[in-house]
Amino acid sequence: MTAFAEPPEPVKLLRFALEGERVRRAAQVLERESPRLASALRRALPFLGRRSVPITLLYSRAVPIAELLESLSRPIHATQLVITPGGGGGAILFDAGAIGMFLDGVLGGDGSSLPELPPSGLTAAQTALVTGLATGIVRTLSDSLAGSLGMSLACRSTEIHDATVASAPIACVLELGGEGAVGRVAVLLAKEPLLAACPEADAHTTAADPRVASVLEGVELDLVAELGSLRLSLRDVARLRVGDTLRLDAAVGATVSVRADGRELFRGLPTTSGGRIALKLASGHEG
Repeated sequence: MTAFAEPPEPVKLLRFALEGERVRRAAQVLERESPRLASALRRALPFLGRRSVPITLLYSRAVPIAELLESLSRPIHATQLVITPGGGGGAILFDAGAIGMFLDGVLGGDGSSLPELPPSGLTAAQTALVTGLATGIVRTLSDSLAGSLGMSLACRSTEIHDATVASAPIACVLELGGEGAVGRVAVLLAKEPLLAACPEADAHTTAADPRVASVLEGVELDLVAELGSLRLSLRDVARLRVGDTLRLDAAVGATVSVRADGRELFRGLPTTSGGRIALKLASGHEG
């Protein structure tokens, strides 16, 4: 007979709700910084100001890397970031439109005819040039964030498949060009350094007050049944196409994870119910 775990206590569920709130608050911190990030871009690339290129915030939120890459036109240039204090990670990404605009501006163009870049990638010369621009941009972004958040950024030039950040970092995506946006620049930062740099954003109610737990009992959480996972480089993710097969690490017949806000609540056995894939809960997670 299978022994089922007791449902999580309201106080335990409170931790999941609070963690989701921390992600939202970290995104709000980066959203508040977006005007400074836009100004830093203009300082690093003066031709943007001379051409009066609008820079607008598209969104600031936690986003899976695969979803973000899908929204960016290729080729994509990535530079890995290291955040201090705290040693957290991040990245800055330029899509094809942004790269074309940068190359045109640096080479003296007037913006009327941007270079067309093949999705397969940049040439060695283009990569070197954009890498140099990224270094200057990150330096200027770092100066801006140091003044407002006491946070500094350092970059290590890398290819997109080598850039490693959290699986769902906080992404601040800026569009260049207004309504007829030409390109996108995405600044990706882990949530912990953002919250540490802005302590008031991490202030939250503890689980000590049972009234708070009682209210949060009605909060809805997204439960995710994780049938398996695998680790791929960003290069391989970028190459995924419809029809490809992903071989998961879960063995047939093994229990799989049931998570809320990234934390495991149960283990379950895959089955079917009413013509749908289902999970039979087999064990609970303590803590």
